[in-house]
Amino acid sequence: MLDNDIARAHAVQASLLTATDVRIAEAALSVQLVELEALYLRDTRGYRARGVLDLLDGGYGLMAQGFIELRRLDAVAAGDSARAEQERQLQADAMARSRYYRARSGHLPASTVPRLDLKTAFFGGAEAACQKHDRAGYEHSLSALLAQSESSPQRRLELALAKRQAAAWLMPNVAARCAFEAPPTTAAPPAQ
Repeated sequence: MLDNDIARAHAVQASLLTATDVRIAEAALSVQLVELEALYLRDTRGYRARGVLDLLDGGYGLMAQGFIELRRLDAVAAGDSARAEQERQLQADAMARSRYYRARSGHLPASTVPRLDLKTAFFGGAEAACQKHDRAGYEHSLSALLAQSESSPQRRLELALAKRQAAAWLMPNVAARCAFEAPPTTAAPPAQ
């Protein structure tokens, strides 16, 4: 019975990664994380635990780096610092849960599930341009990401999240962290 539940959880995870509607995917992942927590509590030490721990680690990582980060960026773009701080705290909690489940799997055979890192995978160029205060490089990198097409169905959700985050990174309140120089203004000719 537990093996069937774990196989179903893997199938749900694979299906979730093909989603393009970010709001529906977030709700589906939230439900899946609750179910996975219950599965893990049913068998914390058995050979089956590795699969559940991998899904919990990856799920909480996706929640933190994808969905919660997107909500945090939306709050920053809206100028709502209190909500942005609340989302940052939720993000820290989700990352702590991801690390907890990764540590719990330390006594089990090594995982073959790659760790998701949206920032490294999609935003390295934009982050480097931000550090250099290079507005043109920053906007070019993010525009290229927004124009990118999906390479495989299994990466649809990842790309949808990255594109939504890229759009948020282009918002003035979010881009302000890069301290770009103000664009030169052209002075109006003196009135005669």
